[in-house]
Amino acid sequence: MSAAASGLPARSPAGMAALDVFYSQFNDINFYVEDDEQENLYEVVFKKLFSELKITRIFPLGGKTAVLQHATSSSRTIKNFRAYIIDRDFDYLLGKQFKHPNVFYLDRFCIESHVLEISAVVEVVIENQPKRRRAEVEAKLSLDARFFSIYRSLRPLFVLFFSAQRLELGVKNCSLPPEAFCKPKRLWELNDVAIVQYEADLRAAGQAKLLDPPLVDPRTDFRLSRATRASDHSLVSGKFVAAMLFHYVKSNYSLGSITFESFVYRLAKNCGLVSMRPFAARVRAAVRAHAASGGSRKEIDA
Repeated sequence: MSAAASGLPARSPAGMAALDVFYSQFNDINFYVEDDEQENLYEVVFKKLFSELKITRIFPLGGKTAVLQHATSSSRTIKNFRAYIIDRDFDYLLGKQFKHPNVFYLDRFCIESHVLEISAVVEVVIENQPKRRRAEVEAKLSLDARFFSIYRSLRPLFVLFFSAQRLELGVKNCSLPPEAFCKPKRLWELNDVAIVQYEADLRAAGQAKLLDPPLVDPRTDFRLSRATRASDHSLVSGKFVAAMLFHYVKSNYSLGSITFESFVYRLAKNCGLVSMRPFAARVRAAVRAHAASGGSRKEIDA
């Protein structure tokens, strides 16, 4: 629940940006993230990745622009190393990644992409049905095949989303709810009719913009080749995959009143974060360099 919804006073973006000063003595490293509703999720992730460090609070700044502005602020007096974490999104494919020694892009599309592990999904089921056998759950859900099929099915849609951004068509894309593109009673499967309609909307937007050359077929358009050739994890949002997986698991096992946000949070608690090890290594290297220059209070372990 947000602060506004709960009736509690909410901090302004400027207030959140300045809050780090008061936590400098309680954190060995300051982490700044985009989404102000993902603070708890990132806290679980970072405390797992950097268990040797004291992390009392994560600082959500309310968007990518705010994170980058804070990173480049010249009036910082905190000695702790400051790590600014950015979703990869389409920035990599669009060649828009921001270069800064304190800015770290995720290696996959978003944080949800990194917590999608088969063992974590099984544990979420076991938490709700502890008498089940893990092997039986994994076999029934066929999770390896399901992960593959969901990513494969989402690729054409995300090429379309990339089209909207790459060609600046002014059409909503990744912010749309995953369920809008799924079959109403089978939310773990895509609805071809919805995707065809979205592609038609893109073409109409291209015509209105007098796009030259016009958008005819996103699958063969040379301007979109980086997307069509990209790996699944570079192209497809893990949030969409997690949403479809959430509905799929619920169609096989009762998970009670669990929400999607709770599902993702539980995945984070139960996963090994194997895919984030290179990211963690980059952060550690930067912290060691900072410590060597006399900047921080504690040098991170290798």
